[in-house]
Amino acid sequence: MDNKHTLPVLCTMLLIGGMVGAAELLGNGEIIFPEIAAIATGAVVAPRLAWRTDGWHILTGIALCAALGLGIVWGMPGPLWMQMSTAYLLASAAAFCLRTGFAPMISAAVLPVMLQTRSPIYLAAACGLTVAVLLVRRGLVKAGIREDTPFSPLPLPDRRTLVQTVLRQIIVTVVIWAALRADVRFACAPPLLVAFTEFWRPGAVSRERPGAVIALVTLCAASGAVIRLIVCMTLGLPAALAAALTMLAVFGIMRAVGLMLPPAAAIAVLAYLIPADAVGTFPLQILLGIAMLVGASYLYSERAVRAGKRLVRALHHG
Repeated sequence: MDNKHTLPVLCTMLLIGGMVGAAELLGNGEIIFPEIAAIATGAVVAPRLAWRTDGWHILTGIALCAALGLGIVWGMPGPLWMQMSTAYLLASAAAFCLRTGFAPMISAAVLPVMLQTRSPIYLAAACGLTVAVLLVRRGLVKAGIREDTPFSPLPLPDRRTLVQTVLRQIIVTVVIWAALRADVRFACAPPLLVAFTEFWRPGAVSRERPGAVIALVTLCAASGAVIRLIVCMTLGLPAALAAALTMLAVFGIMRAVGLMLPPAAAIAVLAYLIPADAVGTFPLQILLGIAMLVGASYLYSERAVRAGKRLVRALHHG
């Protein structure tokens, strides 16, 4: 591998390892913002920015949605599933207002709600880590290692987009409710909701390979859980080392599968934020969640819609 591949990977490993190491050193898990792994993957490791956005909109989206998530925890009554669904809805609305396709901002809103985080440390960590990623990206752009991409705003949503948004919201709400009701809350983990949102987009490369998406996300979840189990919980070595090794494993898995899906990196890092007694079942919960979400998004694919229309016509004529 040349510097164009090696240096971005090393920078991302240092960023994630430093984040998890700081959380361990200070004894504060709110410093860990798993979605920063997705942002680093899509903004530093990917040859081109993975989303239709720019640095300013990335930071604005993360800050706004992190604040929205904390606000929901502080001020919205009601069951957890309703709070998480509301966080997803508000983050989707924020993306429309910013006219950006930067889906990781959804996780910034939903994560503090799922964990019932109340501390402003979460907001500071999310913003600070995002700035760190953007500074690394700027350095790589100036060095000619990565390509600069100017912001191109998404068009205002039309009727079809609004209908799809409503359907997506219904699916997300049902999955969140079912996962919490069945006590498998990581089946609705925020990075999975981000992956679902990105997978839903027409023309997404991952949409053509649903099986690869399920395998990739599950393997990344397993890599985070297994490496934490061996390096931290068995050998007693620093979590920073384990997190850095996890990112290396994630990029190896993506390369082997032939698909770069940034939310999968966030899923792997989420394994360092969950309770120790949940590490063993974490990959299975993630497998359940991504299978449900991918299946649901495929049901509304253009091909599935056309097949449904053909079936209705056949039954009518029959």
